[in-house]
Amino acid sequence: MDTVFKILLLILLIINFYFLFINFNLLSIIPIWIICGLIDVSRHKTMNPKLIKEYFLGKGFLTFILSPLNLFSDLLSFRNLHTFKIEDLPSGHQNEINKIIQLFDENKKKISERFEKNKEDNRTMLFYQWYGYKLDDTIPEFNNDYKYIKTIGVSLFREKTSTSRHFGPLRMTYRILYNFNKVKKEGSFIEADGRINKWRYDPLFIFDDTLIHQSFNEEDDLRYCAFIDIIRPSYFENIMKLILNGIGLVLKNTKGIFYKNWKMI
Repeated sequence: MDTVFKILLLILLIINFYFLFINFNLLSIIPIWIICGLIDVSRHKTMNPKLIKEYFLGKGFLTFILSPLNLFSDLLSFRNLHTFKIEDLPSGHQNEINKIIQLFDENKKKISERFEKNKEDNRTMLFYQWYGYKLDDTIPEFNNDYKYIKTIGVSLFREKTSTSRHFGPLRMTYRILYNFNKVKKEGSFIEADGRINKWRYDPLFIFDDTLIHQSFNEEDDLRYCAFIDIIRPSYFENIMKLILNGIGLVLKNTKGIFYKNWKMI
């Protein structure tokens, strides 16, 4: 979105904070929240009236509610490139990502066996860790304490299965997807704010999942992806970790809310 528009929104936000300070009431909070949402959604390269409606009134509503926290995390963090190559991240992040990718490659057969009992479900999810809380110990290495990785799971798309367009809620982490069963055809891919990544050509995709995105498997083959959340590189790493630990405590038992259209193992 145009820089001038963002500056204008920031000025309006400051004005609303001033009125909130001198006259605290609900009517003062609502305009601030709306302006935060406008700043947040304006990051999209594909922004149009339909996307704005989806953000404020559709599947982005929770992202809108959390927009002040997400914008605060932007202030604490390094520049957000929206989509990333692994070399765009600091070496500590890279090391943990490479380590977890290797673990998925070494255990892909064992992982796929866990899903064989759920062949009637088109989309299935398994979490080993959720915001740092350990949930499944069948592969002990996934229960290690990682410095940057907070969520470790697996998503399975069966044949001819896709998601709808949606937004992730939090921008204190980035989403990592790794197609460890290495699909061979072009009809299995993800689209994030206009950027398309086909798993056949690049099995690793790192992105800001608060941007609108959609996953597709239009082939007659299974698509397995490691599902990982990693803390955003930040100037204030300890503050980010402290906030995420609190969020993890609140969200410890809420996976079903975020993934209600998935079968959980």
